[in-house]
Amino acid sequence: MDYYKTIPWCNNLLQRPDVIPYTPTCRLEPDASGHLPTLDQFFHKNLRNTELIPNYIRFYQNPFSNHQSEEQEDKSPCLLIPSSTLLLDLHPRVNGFNGSAHGGLISTLIDEAIGSLIFVNDVIYKQVQRQGRSLPSNVLNMYGVAMFTASMNVRFRRPLEMSQVVVATATFNRIEGRKVFLNADVRSGDGLVFATCEGMWMSVPKEKL
Repeated sequence: MDYYKTIPWCNNLLQRPDVIPYTPTCRLEPDASGHLPTLDQFFHKNLRNTELIPNYIRFYQNPFSNHQSEEQEDKSPCLLIPSSTLLLDLHPRVNGFNGSAHGGLISTLIDEAIGSLIFVNDVIYKQVQRQGRSLPSNVLNMYGVAMFTASMNVRFRRPLEMSQVVVATATFNRIEGRKVFLNADVRSGDGLVFATCEGMWMSVPKEKL
């Protein structure tokens, strides 16, 4: 997080009221027994060097802040945390043939953003339940389910030139049965859109795995 504090626009994002930053699981170090909370090797090792993506942090807005906790008229199924954002420090070795970020890498960032939104909802939902706090009945129950990427429709808007920090944001759209629909985009610090995505994740009862 210290790195992003040196970049004014990043620091402004992280200092907004009710923003909760956290270290991605793929950037945590093993505990004393060598255990890591993730099996992710791609972001944990392959992309983690000074020429690829050396710095990476996530944040979301506290769902229990006064602004977020206002009574909503819409009672359709939803996620507890409706949006999550990644800050990723991209360097030239993520470039493709034309010297801008590889399209596959951009798609990977989008998948990571959507997965991060699902992850933080799972963690915070279960934490709130353990604390005995009540939640609206339309919030998706994260217990006993596993969730997977089912589809991503990515649209590339403009070349993503190196080196720069980008903002990848995933936002909840709707739930239809076991299907969770989410939107995502990758932007520059001044708001230029490099790519957008309409994604769908499937929820599967763990006993069926």
